[in-house]
Amino acid sequence: MAPYFEPQESPSEVTLDKYFLATDFISGVGYGAQGVLYFICTRYLWTQRKARRMNLFMLAYITLLFLISTIVQVTQAYRTQLAFIENRNSPGGPWGYYDASLGGTSNIVGQAASVALLFLSELFMVWRCWVIWYSVSRRVAYAVAFFPALMLIASLTSAVLYLFAVTHPGSLVAGVHTSAWSFAYYTLMLSTNVIATGLILARLIAHRRSMGEVLATAHAGEYTSLISMLVESAALYSIMGVSCLIVTGVGSPAGEPFLNATTSSQQISGYLIIARLAHGYGWQTSTVSVHSKLVIRRNVSTRDSQVGGEGEISDTVSIY
Repeated sequence: MAPYFEPQESPSEVTLDKYFLATDFISGVGYGAQGVLYFICTRYLWTQRKARRMNLFMLAYITLLFLISTIVQVTQAYRTQLAFIENRNSPGGPWGYYDASLGGTSNIVGQAASVALLFLSELFMVWRCWVIWYSVSRRVAYAVAFFPALMLIASLTSAVLYLFAVTHPGSLVAGVHTSAWSFAYYTLMLSTNVIATGLILARLIAHRRSMGEVLATAHAGEYTSLISMLVESAALYSIMGVSCLIVTGVGSPAGEPFLNATTSSQQISGYLIIARLAHGYGWQTSTVSVHSKLVIRRNVSTRDSQVGGEGEISDTVSIY
């Protein structure tokens, strides 16, 4: 039997170290999934770059996201090396070192990159909310997207205050514990996404219902199926985010792994939406008008086939 060398830390500190390692593993798995989706999206966006100008913008956007994700992953791996190898005997163990070195350069770079990554991802969701509501009217789209955009600005402000508190321990801002700023930031960021998700789902469900009134249910589902609505609304991130908030709120050490899984799910949700856009399935500002023309064409062809019959079909449809 191999000898067992018991760690010098307390059981609670050992538990924190275990979650620390689990966090790093989950982050690596999430980064790998993002890498696969990035190359899939890049392939389709590049081949269709001449079809739509937006494809080049999307290509630049996901490239920036992936580069920032790489910075986050590299800094986290380096922090793990510092905690578990170079400073393993630090008071409180690896987690104690991690908590005591929040103001270190590697942590600041990683945290700043993480803030930029989350902000860009949430900005994308606010834009998608605007796009999906644009079919109602431009004014409605701006009105609907205003509140999520306002919350996004608030979350960015709290993130900047968090970074300032970490880098300036003697400042007035640092008088509030850094975890409070961090919790406020992630809560606002998650709330932004949950609200945007709810607004997108409400619009898609309304459109599905109006399509179902003039088309067969199966045919309407071609445009607004359950899976497409979940992907378009980034529901995966909202579900993971709410779970993370609950776990963190009760003070469980599992909050850190959940946080990394939530961040990865946010990026994955964005890549899935962009993949739909690259394949031509994603919702665009012209989607409803295209569907309306499809329905009118179907009604007209049905009426023509019934010429001489008793029934009469109206060409007037209401798609919204």
